[in-house]
Amino acid sequence: MLLSDPFPLDRLPKPVQHAIQTEFQGRSPTLHEIVQILDTQWLTLPGMGPTRLARLRALLAESMGKQDQLSGLTRMTVAELLIRYDRLTVQQERLQAKLGKVRGEIWTTKLELWMRGIVPHAE
Repeated sequence: MLLSDPFPLDRLPKPVQHAIQTEFQGRSPTLHEIVQILDTQWLTLPGMGPTRLARLRALLAESMGKQDQLSGLTRMTVAELLIRYDRLTVQQERLQAKLGKVRGEIWTTKLELWMRGIVPHAE
């Protein structure tokens, strides 16, 4: 399915359908719109709990043709997911720090080239 396709609401329990339609002012959302909402926001909606959210995410993954890729995450406990999230966040921060250092080195090198009258090629 494409991200612009309608999300298959009819495959979810009625309370979840109602919560989703309430979130989207009575209309049926697209797959893309469902993907854009964070789990923390879903969990604030009436009728939506962790189990129903897991079902929503599994249906979303299935609809997008990524069931095999994401099914491991849907089987993880909340604690396991939080540990994974923390680990990935630390990795991301380390990569961003490295990227900042590389950008600084690029800028310094460009500056030195300009001072020598050489214009570096465009990126």
